[in-house]
Amino acid sequence: MGCHDAPMSEPSGTPADTGSDTSMRLAGFGLTALGGLLIGVGALMPWVRSSLEGLPDAISPTYYGVDLPAGLIALGAATVVLVGLAITRLASSPRARRVAAGAVVAASCVALAVAGAALVTAAARFESTAVDDILADLDPSGNATQEQRQQVEELVVTRIAPGPFAVLGGGVLGVVGGVLLLSWASRGSTAVAPRFPNVGGRPPTSTTDIVP
Repeated sequence: MGCHDAPMSEPSGTPADTGSDTSMRLAGFGLTALGGLLIGVGALMPWVRSSLEGLPDAISPTYYGVDLPAGLIALGAATVVLVGLAITRLASSPRARRVAAGAVVAASCVALAVAGAALVTAAARFESTAVDDILADLDPSGNATQEQRQQVEELVVTRIAPGPFAVLGGGVLGVVGGVLLLSWASRGSTAVAPRFPNVGGRPPTSTTDIVP
């Protein structure tokens, strides 16, 4: 029988290590913020540049991300990533945090997909568009002959600009950061609150309250 007061030991249901959770949250926040910014900046940067061998760059069109459907999708993905990141910081519900972190991962994957597709196919797909634009600059009346078009097609060169690379890097960071945030939100939601026997409507403060 207990006859003296003694501090109770911490219940086994209390989370044992909050330091790792804090580190995970900070790492996830930093990587996601950087990834979202990179995706957004990349969407505003040039994606495809064209040039004509031996002719001035003034008539060589440059296509920015916001000029292309893929770039607009990347810009939307950046918005989702940053908004989702804010929700993980502001929401008090663990479920809302998990949903927001999942949205961050999904949007980052979308950014990865559109940037990867642009790196593989954009240069070839925009060659004919570049030819049309260059001919329009060379002859605004629109009376270019087929021979002139063939000459431009032989000289035009299209290449990928830095925009898709920035979006690709941001997507990778966003996926990693989002996974960390999702893991942090999931760990926080499974923490078990300490439980005490309720004696007299108050939590016990000594062993005399719980030992007969």
